[in-house]
Amino acid sequence: MGGGGFIFYVPFLQSSVIRVKPNNSFMKSSFALLVLLVGLAGVRGEATPLPHVQKAAIAIKEIPATPPDKIDDRSKIVARLKAKVNNGEPLVVHVMVPLCDNENQGIVPTSPSLGNGLSLKSNLYWATSNGMKKYFIKDAAWTMLESKLDVSKDVLERVIFKREYKNGATVYLVADAYRGDRMKECLADYFDALSGNRKEAWTMESDTLPIYGGADLVAFNGHNGLMDTEASVVRNSDQQQRDAVVIACASSGYFNSYINPANAYPLVTTTNLLYPGAFILEGVIDGWATFETDEQIRLNAGDAYYRVKPKSGVNGARRLFKTGW
Repeated sequence: MGGGGFIFYVPFLQSSVIRVKPNNSFMKSSFALLVLLVGLAGVRGEATPLPHVQKAAIAIKEIPATPPDKIDDRSKIVARLKAKVNNGEPLVVHVMVPLCDNENQGIVPTSPSLGNGLSLKSNLYWATSNGMKKYFIKDAAWTMLESKLDVSKDVLERVIFKREYKNGATVYLVADAYRGDRMKECLADYFDALSGNRKEAWTMESDTLPIYGGADLVAFNGHNGLMDTEASVVRNSDQQQRDAVVIACASSGYFNSYINPANAYPLVTTTNLLYPGAFILEGVIDGWATFETDEQIRLNAGDAYYRVKPKSGVNGARRLFKTGW
């Protein structure tokens, strides 16, 4: 951010940036151009809906360069994860997915079916080929164990997947589809989980899984709700450090100031506009579960994005993701 305006990097145009000044008479046309350019990153020449792009210019929140109580590195987290794997204990990932919603989120509207925030059968972030549920169902490496409807007044569906890794790690992925009009509640649950203020156990036929704050990695995947609303800053309650992942447009500048007081570590966040497909989370989990370096996990996210969005360019795709503060 500089020069009194907002600067956007367009990943598939290499060094190009677009500057939008808040009160400039050309703001609308400039931002429309930005949306058009990002939309060109569709696969096989098909235009990809970009409802996650905000209707107005993005103002990145500034956070202190050195947050007062931030976690310097993930060494304690990694040591705990390795101990669990060595002891034959599973690793749990809990991802919260606010469904794409044309009516209730500050997005450029997509089609009525893709942007129906109450539809589990057509929603862009849940039911399409790269939506969270559909993507992992069709991925042969993962096995779906359970689907539960109407988990709460906010969560329309919970699905649970399992995968075994060659290093001995067993990973359970718990994915929750939040109503599109319950973004505020989804954000509150996410930060309560990161901070250890909300912990639950989910019982299946053969296993009981610790979820929310009991999970080892807590992820948010969808529209950046902090562009539309604010959330309460929640401080850690149990002294445990957790990995945080936020796959949403420009999430680093918005979420890190909340992740810090939760005593969590921003393993993967984003730097710019992007399509929050489930393939990104899979790339992150694959590196996380096999104890790759933080930087390699970041690169995995970028490479996963490039495979689906090749017009972004491999370097542009990698620059969309960030690890650490």
